[in-house]
Amino acid sequence: MFAARIVARLMSEARARTLFPNAKELHCHWTAEVKYPENIAIGNDVTIGPYCCLGAHSPIVIEDFARLSRGVVLETAGLDTTAPLPYPHVSRPIRIGRGAWIGANAIILGGVTVGAGAVVGAGAVVTKDVFPDAVVIGASARILNAKRADLI
Repeated sequence: MFAARIVARLMSEARARTLFPNAKELHCHWTAEVKYPENIAIGNDVTIGPYCCLGAHSPIVIEDFARLSRGVVLETAGLDTTAPLPYPHVSRPIRIGRGAWIGANAIILGGVTVGAGAVVGAGAVVTKDVFPDAVVIGASARILNAKRADLI
């Protein structure tokens, strides 16, 4: 069991150095999914936990000492549901500030900046900017509009 952990750790380190050669002290679990790594800038001493997903159709910046816990999703792309079918893709950048901590299974959507030192609680869905040193929680779903009146 100990040997398997060492091998997994070495695999994680090798993959992180290949994907992000300029990042120093990057800890990126080998199970993390990285889309468009060329659009991702990572600072020093960043941790990307297991099963994270970084979808960087637009740029993602993760500043020094940031922590992404298990299962975090950073997704810059989405669909424009106000347009006629088929919905076109839209994409906006994401920035994670210095020392920010994103809790397990949180989702950060395109166009969001998480300020320095901020904490995003586990399972939160973040669609708006988070101020520096703020603590945000929650994933409240709400109706934005009805697609078809006959279904209501």
